Amino acid sequence: MNEIPSFGTADRVAVTILVDNQANLIVKSTDNIVYFTKKPLLAEHGFAALIDVNDGERRILWDAGISRRALMENAARMEVDFTTIDAIVLSHGHGDHTGAVADVLDVVGRRNREREWPAGTAMADVDAWLDTQRLPIVLHPAALRELWGKDDEGKLHGPGLPPPTGTWEDLGAKIVCEEGPYRLADGFWTTGYVPRRSFEHSGRGTSTYYRDGDVLRRHDTEDDQALILNVAGKGLVVVSGCAHAGIVNTVRHAQEITGVDRVHAVIGGFHLARCEPDELEQTIAAFKGWAPTLISPSHCTGFGPICRFAAEMPGPFVPGVVGVTYRF
Repeated sequence: MNEIPSFGTADRVAVTILVDNQANLIVKSTDNIVYFTKKPLLAEHGFAALIDVNDGERRILWDAGISRRALMENAARMEVDFTTIDAIVLSHGHGDHTGAVADVLDVVGRRNREREWPAGTAMADVDAWLDTQRLPIVLHPAALRELWGKDDEGKLHGPGLPPPTGTWEDLGAKIVCEEGPYRLADGFWTTGYVPRRSFEHSGRGTSTYYRDGDVLRRHDTEDDQALILNVAGKGLVVVSGCAHAGIVNTVRHAQEITGVDRVHAVIGGFHLARCEPDELEQTIAAFKGWAPTLISPSHCTGFGPICRFAAEMPGPFVPGVVGVTYRF
């Protein structure tokens, strides 16, 4: 894909992890990496993060965990106000990233949206205004597929129902389907579809299909995407959800569409938990080539691969836990 000439830059960015697989109250903060330790937080097999650009100029909820409890409980304990977010962006349609979307929408929908209208106001004008009050949910259209599994004997398992977008719309959401990069703010975009060009395979299932009418077609998690922030004077901050397309593919795609080679930080799930040793070695070699200032693999990365990153790149490595805020 060609470089986006108007990608832009962000001056200040904060990434706060609201849901992750690990929790820890005895980690030490620094000026730019701040751990929330005032109250215990809930961990689960899921992921969610709050992205704050330019001190609240733009606030995005990135994914929503797997349960209806962890995200909302952690947000309450950390005093995160979801009524201030501008959009929800989903890394893909899997349940460990969409679980509490409806709960967030319910909170956002409690905002007082009544206003006084001049006499004779056309209902079309009212409808247009109401549309602007809907909270966008940005996702790749492949996230809305009905999924099926097929075992070695050819037996089907399913259906895996798509995210409940109808319910979300009833709660005040506006569904925004976008296959390519989507602009969230200056210097802040989704990657859109990530081309599969590298050696990476561990995040790509071989037995998942989606229904296309009466036909089942191979599902390659085409909905997988990440967030890119081009931070002024520092370079790229890439925040993944699961990196089903491969974290190396994801970062290289970010470099390609931004035209920025410098990788400052990579945060989130790298989906290496079940990878073969050779894939892990090549992944770590790619990271060493980029020489990022910060690496924080978490969620679906897997304990063993996380340990390898810590051992091979101890300088930039940061433990990924619930409640940490990365400031750039």
